[in-house]
Amino acid sequence: MRLQGPQKEFPVGVVRRRSAAMAGVMGVTIAICVGFAGGEAQAQTFGLGGRMVSISGTDSPALDPGETTSTRLAGGFLRLKASKRLSLEVSMDYRSTTNPTETARVRTTPIQVSALFYPIRTAIAPYLLAGVGWYKHRAEALSDGKAVLTANTSEFGYHTGLGGELMMGKHASLFVDYRYVWVDVNGIGGFTGVLKSAASLTSVIGVLSNLKDSSNGKDPTSSISRRGSLWTTGLTVYF
Repeated sequence: MRLQGPQKEFPVGVVRRRSAAMAGVMGVTIAICVGFAGGEAQAQTFGLGGRMVSISGTDSPALDPGETTSTRLAGGFLRLKASKRLSLEVSMDYRSTTNPTETARVRTTPIQVSALFYPIRTAIAPYLLAGVGWYKHRAEALSDGKAVLTANTSEFGYHTGLGGELMMGKHASLFVDYRYVWVDVNGIGGFTGVLKSAASLTSVIGVLSNLKDSSNGKDPTSSISRRGSLWTTGLTVYF
């Protein structure tokens, strides 16, 4: 059994106003979708994210000199796509450790500035990297959990390596890379000296000999004082 009641009729003006309002809402929705699609079509040039760093090498400048095993740090970074093939990155990592008796604490803060070169830009994009870094350490003597004495050290070094980036749409990517880091006892002068001396085969042999002497504890004129490896992995969000 179906009950029927009186049907309500709306004035023509009300119907027209409602139709106009609905059309307006649909128009705004379509405009938003078109604008979003247009934004998706544009290249995303600025990105930021977080990363995990695994350090190996007891002489790595990213480690406190007292460390004897591999360790991990967490940090963040900014990336800028300067061109289709080149990206610039600034990163900072952090780690704080306290001894079992809670009488000493060491804070480690590596800062790196890197240039990333992409031979090809695909969904899985390999890249080469090189840059400079500041490896800062802060040692604190503690008393009742408070620092009563501090000592700061900072080393300037270089790094180079390679990695790969997996794009997940337009706005995110995953990456992993390997970085070899080192600190030259002569600073920038020592590094530029190494580059200049690599102009000939005999000079290259001399450079390799210096590196070997450094690893054996000798003190050549242009030796590497500290070196190690970094494995980094993280997530980048592009805007």
